[in-house]
Amino acid sequence: MKYLISVFLAILFFQSLPAQSVSVTFDPEHAGNNDYTFPVKEGTVAISNNQFVIAGIQIIQPEAWSISSERNKLAFLQKREMLYLRSIDHKGRLLIEKGLEFFNPEDTTLDVYQFSDGRTVIRDNVANFTFFDPRGEEIFSVSNFAQSPDGERESRLSSDKAGKILVLYNPVIAFGSGTGSRAQLVSFGNETETFFRDNNREIKFLEVSDDGAFITLIATDGSNDQVLIFDRFGNELISFDADGMLTGAVISPGGEFLTTFRDARMQVIRVADGEVLGSASSRNNIIQASYFPDDGMLISLNGNLNNHRITNASITAVHVTRRQIASENVSMQLSKLVPGSIDLLRTGENRFRISGMNRDLLLDTRF
Repeated sequence: MKYLISVFLAILFFQSLPAQSVSVTFDPEHAGNNDYTFPVKEGTVAISNNQFVIAGIQIIQPEAWSISSERNKLAFLQKREMLYLRSIDHKGRLLIEKGLEFFNPEDTTLDVYQFSDGRTVIRDNVANFTFFDPRGEEIFSVSNFAQSPDGERESRLSSDKAGKILVLYNPVIAFGSGTGSRAQLVSFGNETETFFRDNNREIKFLEVSDDGAFITLIATDGSNDQVLIFDRFGNELISFDADGMLTGAVISPGGEFLTTFRDARMQVIRVADGEVLGSASSRNNIIQASYFPDDGMLISLNGNLNNHRITNASITAVHVTRRQIASENVSMQLSKLVPGSIDLLRTGENRFRISGMNRDLLLDTRF
């Protein structure tokens, strides 16, 4: 009888243990969004066939556009008799409407960047960046030309969410039969400082962390990637070979851990010594992944990304220290806000939010 009681209690004990799981729900405010409707700070923006509708305001066929990190402002370059910069907020209020008489409206390298505080930046002529204040008045301009006689691709701008740490980089610079790249910090005093240069590798990925403390860069020679992390001043903290081709890399808050991913595999690396703390695979290709050290949790959004649509979407959650994994399919159609990144954020203990799509995903993990 004692043996039977012991077995019965053991069964009850193991049944009461919580199994590892990840539950996925949608932000109820986004339930009515379709593939072309994306949340902004208040309300939505509808994007289809390069036409935009926000708070009743319609923008048709802009040459370039951008949305701020807080999704409270949008900037558009429109071609009329000349090029115009137009900036509106999430309520449809016109913030800037400015004719740009010294810009060539036929320039195929035009681009625009919108910051949450109202500042805007326009790129033209491959590598020129012109900065405007929230009223649309020009502050200064910077040329990011690499001066290579063999040519270069369009320069790009990356920044933290506040738009305080600014990086201009040349992803591809031609050097005869080879290619290289360069990255520079730029201040609002119209000064630049080169912190990365490589005559044999192209920059395939560069991201400034949300708080501006770190810069993560992936350079490639076409067969093998190199990952480098810099502080906000451009000092190199760590670099290592990735032993293959990566899709992306994300630094954790505080800069202690780096998540790298490619295809259907991801891993967590301790920045201090380069040790791999854990790795895992998903059933589908990984679109975005991040490690959250407070919970020991590695989270990834997986699926097939075709233009802006995400099909066969799923979530993978890995408890790195316990070596436990859980996954869950996403039942509703997802689409990515373009241009704009997908963000994974911690909202509480073992709770996370994925934003940057037509619907925010809310995750609850149990391990």
